[in-house]
Amino acid sequence: MTDYEAWRASREAADAQAAAMAAGDDVRATVTDLGPGFWMVSIAGATRGFITQVEVRGELRFEARLRHMNPGQGTRIGEYWEFERAIAAIVAEPPPFVGRDPFRELTNYASRDQMRERTERKRLQRRAGRYLG
Repeated sequence: MTDYEAWRASREAADAQAAAMAAGDDVRATVTDLGPGFWMVSIAGATRGFITQVEVRGELRFEARLRHMNPGQGTRIGEYWEFERAIAAIVAEPPPFVGRDPFRELTNYASRDQMRERTERKRLQRRAGRYLG
């Protein structure tokens, strides 16, 4: 088993466990303080989202975002006045994908067979207008 396959299996198990815990009533979210105005919310060891403290017109709000492959990005859930409601929003949101393949998302990855099929199609297209004889 390669490192990637081991990572993918552990990621699938963690995401499935987090989804099962989010579906139940007994959800225990762990909130980790990452710095001034920035928190990470995780369930069963799997990171589910992040909360950022935002100041709007002199008032503090908490912006909740779900986890994304790009750490600077994320699926925005909304802004909340209370910190606990932002945590509850992240916990209530089901994970969008279970065990997704990051390489397939971030690149136009194609297998060797797909590349051979493309090459053959292009070769046949180039020869399509020619006559033998």
